[in-house]
Amino acid sequence: MKSKHPHPPAESAKESPAPGPTDSVETAPPAPVPDPAAQAAAEIASLKDQLLRARADFENSRKRLIREKEESLRYANQAILADLLPLLDHLELGLQAASTATDVPSVVSGVKLIQSQFERFLTEHGVTPVEALGKPFDPNWHEAIGQEPAPGKPEGTVLHLRRRGFKLGERLLRPASVITVAPPSA
Repeated sequence: MKSKHPHPPAESAKESPAPGPTDSVETAPPAPVPDPAAQAAAEIASLKDQLLRARADFENSRKRLIREKEESLRYANQAILADLLPLLDHLELGLQAASTATDVPSVVSGVKLIQSQFERFLTEHGVTPVEALGKPFDPNWHEAIGQEPAPGKPEGTVLHLRRRGFKLGERLLRPASVITVAPPSA
């Protein structure tokens, strides 16, 4: 005798199909249709919250940037000031030596060394003197403090330099105080 198959034949499967969505199996009630006004109100509330958070983040960032800028400005000159300290040290040593020196030439030599060190410091930091002596007067770089006659020299030429001018890159720090050639008297 033949043994029974563990699976029913295909015909019997057709006779008793598996329960499906149309069968009388208990199903959940249909989901309620969302109210468009409630949905819009919830979205508006969410967007308002996002806007408030973004505004607060922006305000905090703005305050932080202002604080960082103020701190940066406060300490911007730190490196330059630190570079100036050796010049002060040498000036103090020069003054101590000058108070006990008996010969003027050695004091003058010491002061000249400090001056050359200071000029080197300025050059290293991009500060250069304004060209003036023998040049035509330029109100962008020179400040005329007087005029003198100088026969044979063109009018407006810088004749004497009373105080050197300086620029940082191409920006004027201080104009050169000059005396120019006066116009010929009539």
